[in-house]
Amino acid sequence: MTPPPDPDRARLEHELVEAQRTLQELVLARRLEPLMRTHLTAQQMRALGILLIDGERSTTHLGEVLGVSPATISGIVDRLEAAGMASRRADPEDGRVRLVAATERGAEAVRSIVANDGPAGPETLALLTVPELEGLKAGLGGLLRVAREGGARAPESRAQDASHPGEQ
Repeated sequence: MTPPPDPDRARLEHELVEAQRTLQELVLARRLEPLMRTHLTAQQMRALGILLIDGERSTTHLGEVLGVSPATISGIVDRLEAAGMASRRADPEDGRVRLVAATERGAEAVRSIVANDGPAGPETLALLTVPELEGLKAGLGGLLRVAREGGARAPESRAQDASHPGEQ
């Protein structure tokens, strides 16, 4: 016989799910801010991303990966170069080939959009009280434990575990 559901547990789970949803919305808004401020087009961002991942590449390679014509990739690179976000040079092995690389300014532009701190960055954690930090540490420890054990299970499995605590 399964024990009746614990109303306090159900309430806490509901409150935590709602808090997580609210936090996700707030984080989304925070992460979108740099994207809204950028003057880069989606293609320019993609080009910089490719250059950051692959390193210096030919304009031909860049155009192929982006699926755009040579004229289009030339325009994209021209604008990135004018903004100081990419540099272009002749390939030392074949002077007809132009190599493109992201500059530090280009890398920073991508970082400011993509690698924005999550909700629990150092600045945010510094604003929490010690009891809040301890509670957060305990909660995250529990989430890590569940994730390492194979992730979330169906509620029936939890109820079964609760009725047979020694059989895990």
